[in-house]
Amino acid sequence: MGAHSKVALLEARVEEREKEIESLLKSNNEQRTSTVHILQGLLDSERAAHADANNRADSLSLQLQAAQAKLDSLQQELTSVHLNETALDIKLKTASHGKCSRVDDYEMGMDSVQDMEMSDRIVRVNKRSRSNTSPLKHTQAEDGGSVFKGDEDTRSQQTNSEDYRNKREWLELYESCMLQKS
Repeated sequence: MGAHSKVALLEARVEEREKEIESLLKSNNEQRTSTVHILQGLLDSERAAHADANNRADSLSLQLQAAQAKLDSLQQELTSVHLNETALDIKLKTASHGKCSRVDDYEMGMDSVQDMEMSDRIVRVNKRSRSNTSPLKHTQAEDGGSVFKGDEDTRSQQTNSEDYRNKREWLELYESCMLQKS
């Protein structure tokens, strides 16, 4: 009987071990299943977040394109307004050509203080020469003597026509540069 009891005891131990192994395998499988479900949930939420980020990026891209188109439109409108303003200024200066001399807009802000003072002196001289209708001019020199000046109207008209040509060249240059940028 000793051998039978040892065999029975060993069979009982083997059966116990099989139950323990089966229990451990079942527990391990449950943990794996739980881990797979958790990882699947994380993967799904990651995919949803990625899709949401892509949708937001697409939306922002469309908004940026719309803003860029509006900015381009405003730039073209501004350029058009500047060109119209320049053309109107030229027409106004041309219309008031014989009335008075004005400092050109393109000279403002680009000259030094000395240049602007010199320009003011030239403007005053031009105004004086236009205000006097006499073809012969007799003025007082700085040293006290008198100086005879002939008719300066032809020289003034020539200078004004050169100024007009310079303005046209500036306008053409401005139009070509600004229209190429737009």
